[in-house]
Amino acid sequence: MRKSILFVDDEKNILKALYRVFCEEDYNLFFAENAKEALDVLESNDINIIITDFRMPGMSGYDLLKIVKEKYPQVIRIILSGYADENIVFKALQTNVAKVYILKPWNNDKLKEIIVNVSELEDKMREKRCLEIINNIDYLPTLKNLYNTICKVIENEDDINKVVKSIEQDPAIASKILQIANSAFYNLKTASVKQAVVYLGLVNVRNIVLNAAVFECLGESDYKALLWEHANLANKIFYYIYERILGKKVQDSFASAGLLHGIGQILLLKLFPQKYKEYRKRLIYSDQYIDFEELEKEIFGFTHTELGAVLLSWWDIPLPVVEAAFYHHRPDSSNIINREVVCAVNIACYLAWDLAGVKQSEEYVNYSKEFLKFNCESWVDLKQLCKSLFNKQED
Repeated sequence: MRKSILFVDDEKNILKALYRVFCEEDYNLFFAENAKEALDVLESNDINIIITDFRMPGMSGYDLLKIVKEKYPQVIRIILSGYADENIVFKALQTNVAKVYILKPWNNDKLKEIIVNVSELEDKMREKRCLEIINNIDYLPTLKNLYNTICKVIENEDDINKVVKSIEQDPAIASKILQIANSAFYNLKTASVKQAVVYLGLVNVRNIVLNAAVFECLGESDYKALLWEHANLANKIFYYIYERILGKKVQDSFASAGLLHGIGQILLLKLFPQKYKEYRKRLIYSDQYIDFEELEKEIFGFTHTELGAVLLSWWDIPLPVVEAAFYHHRPDSSNIINREVVCAVNIACYLAWDLAGVKQSEEYVNYSKEFLKFNCESWVDLKQLCKSLFNKQED
């Protein structure tokens, strides 16, 4: 079915330029010169994608997208603007008010490509088989309320005590927050949930809440410790890749990519415990490389990457994290928008499994190493760091 795109900009010349770019493409096109006109169009038409400027008279593009997110959550939200205030842009991305930010002046082919890629991923996230599974997990709706509380506090710069109170009402989550804050990695030594939240920061707490709470729904399992260890090691390696090798700050919009990329594995274990044991044994005891996704399709009928990405999309997690969950075994896919994030997660995942004793061919990370411009020295340094992280986590 042909998709409908709404373009919003107070400059008529910009709207005319966008019309020329897309008039021969297979889309229904709508145009608005301000937020009020845009909301009228949304009310009267079935819009799939909204692409808006940030700075406009009256209601800003950011405030417009907040309304769209609340009233029309199925609409894909994209910012196209020359306004480059980092704080407001990062806030829009980390709270998923916008899926993607594109800076003016734009490249026509790149803009078309982003629209196609984000649309295809959203369509995959709405496939019936995985959505039915997610909707039937009883524990997740309550969990989502806590996650949303944290997101709203971040978005509105609200009182942190609201988050603390919500966490304290869930003993399992509170104990996990304290466990991580008091671990060797953070070494806080506190019994106060509030002190732990302040020390870790709301973004870290938000990510820990999601990952830890989904782990809690497993109950006791032989593989629970293995998956928790892998998630935490991958998260630390992911941060090291960005901060020490790439020399970049990990942005809040993808800060949880390393921690949450394998969350679909947890759901497979929860939903199919016997099949999961068979799956793990075949991975661990095989003396040759096994493709994770091919084996999962054989045993479960779908992959942990599909299931995990659907869960994260259902939770309204930022697009880079959803992409990392979906593509971390296929970082060379032509559909990826946030390729740097996906490649860093691909390498972190590989090294974390290697430390856990799950062997894979190094060809698995060749594309990512090349894309991120790893040299031999940085690769050796990274593997050495992983060994030290593993020892520290054991302590």
